[in-house]
Amino acid sequence: MTISKNNKMLQHINYRMRIALQDGRTFVGYFKAFDKHMNIIVADCEEFRRVKPKQGKPAVDREEKRVLGFVLLRGEHIVSMTVEGPPPRDDDAPKVPKAGGLAGPGMAKAAGRGMPVVPPVGVQPGLQGPVRGVGGPSPAMMQPGFGGPPGMMPPGMMPRPPVPGGPMMPPGMMRGVPPRPY
Repeated sequence: MTISKNNKMLQHINYRMRIALQDGRTFVGYFKAFDKHMNIIVADCEEFRRVKPKQGKPAVDREEKRVLGFVLLRGEHIVSMTVEGPPPRDDDAPKVPKAGGLAGPGMAKAAGRGMPVVPPVGVQPGLQGPVRGVGGPSPAMMQPGFGGPPGMMPPGMMPRPPVPGGPMMPPGMMRGVPPRPY
């Protein structure tokens, strides 16, 4: 079943309704919502049911009442719905501001989740590069020069002592002897 805007059910939203169920119970409350299966939501709901007298007692039916509150009634169990009263007047409802919450002292300020209006000056914290003492070498060690003129040894480094026989040769090669062809 499709629900259109001019549906008879929509005209009764927020009305106080009496709903009869198949098992004989009756629910009275404010009709809040329904769906295509005729499941119904009722607020401030009260349940009324007839209790049959026990045998040997006078034949007087009693009606018990229970306050339930917010209730969902399954559509396949509903027999009938009748209007019990009009919707509650707005005067009866407690005055709550539209934005939610109660009014209090102070001044309202917008608290957005976007970027600030004025862009920050400089580099943001955390994006400035490595921090001294935390991981990586110090900035001085990363500089390309050693501070002296080109060709000089850096301070604190000593030249290697010369190796007898000249520079190192790969194994199998002797000085002055050409390699043998295979």
